[in-house]
Amino acid sequence: MRGCKRILSLTGTGTRVLDLLAEDARDIVALDLNAAQNHLLELKIAAIHSLNRDACLAFLGMAPCSDRLQTYRRLSTNLTPQARHFFDGQKRAISGGIWHSGLWERLLRWNARFLSFRIGAVSALMRAPSIEDQSRLFDQHFRSSAAWSKVEAIGRDLVWRLAMREPAAAFLPDAREVSARIDADFRNASQSFLFRESDIATLALNGRHSAHGPLPLHLRKDTYEKVRGRLERIRLVTGGLADLPNLNLGRFDGFSLSDFGSYCDLSVYRDSWEGIVQVALPGARFCERLFLNIMPPQSDRVIIDETLSGELSLRDRSIIYRVRAGVLRAC
Repeated sequence: MRGCKRILSLTGTGTRVLDLLAEDARDIVALDLNAAQNHLLELKIAAIHSLNRDACLAFLGMAPCSDRLQTYRRLSTNLTPQARHFFDGQKRAISGGIWHSGLWERLLRWNARFLSFRIGAVSALMRAPSIEDQSRLFDQHFRSSAAWSKVEAIGRDLVWRLAMREPAAAFLPDAREVSARIDADFRNASQSFLFRESDIATLALNGRHSAHGPLPLHLRKDTYEKVRGRLERIRLVTGGLADLPNLNLGRFDGFSLSDFGSYCDLSVYRDSWEGIVQVALPGARFCERLFLNIMPPQSDRVIIDETLSGELSLRDRSIIYRVRAGVLRAC
């Protein structure tokens, strides 16, 4: 969201918020209905602030580390009482590396386990020397038989809805439609960029990130120190998008909205956009991710830039998401 100076971003795992620090924003409000998401971001901020990059990656879980709990005890002195109380009860997640302990990360690890039946094929895919070779390997090994597709679809559905209890599962289409869409998205991605250069593809295919692989923007060697010097620009707020007019946060010229539409019905989606437009400056820019529960725009102030949306979808390299971007016109 280059050029935006005051951005409201949904917190989620905190990655989106921290990545924004590598750009020009002077003030970022991280908003989430789930206080635990803000606690997670708070801990990541404390880790980046106090640790050099190698130590931070090890603490988060992307490199071996034998003293994560000891490191946490040092970092916890910089947390709010609420975040400290929360993580004092999450010792197992901290010990294993909090980076891979989130629900979405665990879902992708399950996905990687499904693919582990073809581990040789996954390894070859991640070593492909060119996009053409990668696409050929994907078609050869992963455009599977009808029988395997059915098993895969049912398995994904059971994991999402029952085992992992992913909230977005309540709004998903039929299991086979979901599987067909995800398979098509992966095939298109295999023809567009190298999976080994994408942090999302690495997580989806290998189940984990590593310090030596592709990482989100804020953890890369060339941006870590810049992000580290701008952490004070983030303000954490617990609340929802529909609540924005009553939170007294001021107005914004940028909105980073993740895929909040994946977690709500049309009524809640409409109320959320009403909250957004009421605190938007004229010409404010927005960026929203779309997964499977794709909602139409809910305000005549939302002007979608189809060309930019397509460019960002390709640049995002998140495979299973599309990006909807544009501006909010003045009342």
